[in-house]
Amino acid sequence: MREPTRLEDVDLYDPATQQDWYPTYDLLRAQAPVYRVPDTRMFVVTRYRDVVEVLRRTDLFATGSPMFRHEAARRVFAERGWPRATPLSTNPPEHRHYRALVDRFFDAAGAARWTRLIEQTLVECLDPIAPRGHCELVADLALPLPVAVITRILGFAAEDTDRLKRWSEAWVMPFAGGLTEDQEVWVAEEGVAFQHHIHEVATAKRAEPGDDVISALVHARLDGERSLTDGEIVSIVDHLFIGGNETTTFALTSAVWILLREPGLYRRVLDDRSLVPRLIEESLRLESPTQGLFRVVTRDTELGGVALRAGNVVHVRYGAANRDPETFAAPARVDLGRDNASRHLAFSLGEHHCPGAGLSRLEQRRARDASLDRLPDLRLAPGHDLSHQPGFVLRALHALHLDFRPDSSATVRPPA
Repeated sequence: MREPTRLEDVDLYDPATQQDWYPTYDLLRAQAPVYRVPDTRMFVVTRYRDVVEVLRRTDLFATGSPMFRHEAARRVFAERGWPRATPLSTNPPEHRHYRALVDRFFDAAGAARWTRLIEQTLVECLDPIAPRGHCELVADLALPLPVAVITRILGFAAEDTDRLKRWSEAWVMPFAGGLTEDQEVWVAEEGVAFQHHIHEVATAKRAEPGDDVISALVHARLDGERSLTDGEIVSIVDHLFIGGNETTTFALTSAVWILLREPGLYRRVLDDRSLVPRLIEESLRLESPTQGLFRVVTRDTELGGVALRAGNVVHVRYGAANRDPETFAAPARVDLGRDNASRHLAFSLGEHHCPGAGLSRLEQRRARDASLDRLPDLRLAPGHDLSHQPGFVLRALHALHLDFRPDSSATVRPPA
């Protein structure tokens, strides 16, 4: 694409811009770090310090933004489902009470209990791949691994996986923007079908609970006082399923793309596995799976010298903040020695920090080690497209084709 040189050239909805956001981010940070999208009430924030301010000032910048533009789609939820507003996206102080119910399953300590599940799923994914000498990483590993893991953690049956994934893919479609009314209605109908499936599973867990999130939610007491409503349970599980698979799929794929495109990086990491966590953090910083999310201004204020009015929508661009040269030196470079790499905002910050960050990091670490062991001489397969899916919020490669030396004898490294 032609790099923009003036604000008049910026078009955030142009698929060419979305293929490579970073020249546009550079321009906006330099010329309009709080940029008003023409003919809208939406402001895009690209500078690290401003993004952090928005995320920390939950009194001024509240979560919430309409998922659907068309009333017909919103009516599907109103008439046949539950409101599509998860308690995990509420504002403080309510938010922390809901997070307390689920964090123990997903934080770093809680995620460790799922190590054996992750390892076994990796074996199931890699066993058929290793002898072939070629794979398409998204379909063969990056997608099935997090889907299988979150399905088990939440308490769904393994045989539900295919339709759960279909519902998940429908759920994220509005983030691409530009859906027609018919498309939005279809997404809403798929969303309501997912909601009712969650409700059916939750009803069964009331009688026969297991070691899973849904069982915990149906028997939980919010602040020790009341049970959760059906709508709260449905919305929390809906939120966790989407967050627990889509972005991890994107992150797994981007990390391998970065590992293999940078000269000498693959050999360096192969020879020193202690660099795997650093690779993951740099990959999250460089190619944030969620490029940004919305906040709503609660009262008149100012951000970065720009006046904002109550009701304005602010879009905080994690992907832009993560390449801000004021915070990250030489931000476009892969630097496994970067001393502040963990300050990236790929999982957001503060009260609304992604609840699944610990689980996602664990899945990524195990997948990197397993891939290095089972897929020797790993390299990008020539002649394949490396374009990204168009979309305003999410960043994901369509596919990632890899070649390697066929090897059925290597084994997955045991859990540490």
